[in-house]
Amino acid sequence: MTQMTRRFVVGAVALAACAGLAALPEVSEEAVAALGVTTGTPQMNGFVFVDGKYLPPPYTVTRRGNGIFINRIQVVQPVPWVGAAAADAPKKALDEDGDFEVVEEEEEGEAAEAEAAGQEELLFGDADDGAKGGAHAIDALFDDVAAPKKKAPERKAAPPQPTAEVMSKQQVQELKGKLDALRKSYEVALGRGEVYFFAQQHSRVNGTYGSAKTLFGVLPAALRAAQSPQDLMARLQQGGVYFLDAQTCADLYKNRTSFMQLDERRKQIEADEAAKRAAAGRLR
Repeated sequence: MTQMTRRFVVGAVALAACAGLAALPEVSEEAVAALGVTTGTPQMNGFVFVDGKYLPPPYTVTRRGNGIFINRIQVVQPVPWVGAAAADAPKKALDEDGDFEVVEEEEEGEAAEAEAAGQEELLFGDADDGAKGGAHAIDALFDDVAAPKKKAPERKAAPPQPTAEVMSKQQVQELKGKLDALRKSYEVALGRGEVYFFAQQHSRVNGTYGSAKTLFGVLPAALRAAQSPQDLMARLQQGGVYFLDAQTCADLYKNRTSFMQLDERRKQIEADEAAKRAAAGRLR
């Protein structure tokens, strides 16, 4: 390995370490009060990694307010929530004397008005849509691809982000239903033995039970022998694992000392598969 290559590898690891510092916003008490809490049933199947760190089962998927948690760790927050007090509080800025002065919403410029109008249309739809606007808007919050922005009408003040005070009861219930459906989808997938890689700084990675079985057959030994995130990715691909991207491999490499724990899970998978084959043979 050349000196330039070594510098590149060290820099990549450093950037990956910095990427794990950020965290999802805490779920506000206002969101919990408005949306409540839904606790799932513990699942013994499936595989969960958070920022490259393996979490052993059982997995309990819980929705608390607008956040989705697995074993008390928040893994997804698909919809932002701002408390009414924070949303309605006047903004302040330093004047020439160094004191705070109130800054009116109108002074934020046309760009802020356009952005705020786009957020309002995304959440609540056009005024001409009537009752249909809320339902379509809440659906849009869970789409992978953001809806195209329309030309924003002129507005004087930026609307607050979603709160119980500005959403109707029906819209709050629709949002709650969408979040509960998302929570349930994770629970069902884990029950089927799927694998999830959740991360703060990049997209979630998900694989079937077949993918997870192949992964655990290769990952423990690959982590033990890997000298860099790139080396880990190459070893995984040599073992038939292609669904993990470079960022996920960097997260796994940061937690490479967990290879012994992962090897224990590999042995468990092999034992379970052997028991299934034996049971199938007895039924013939």
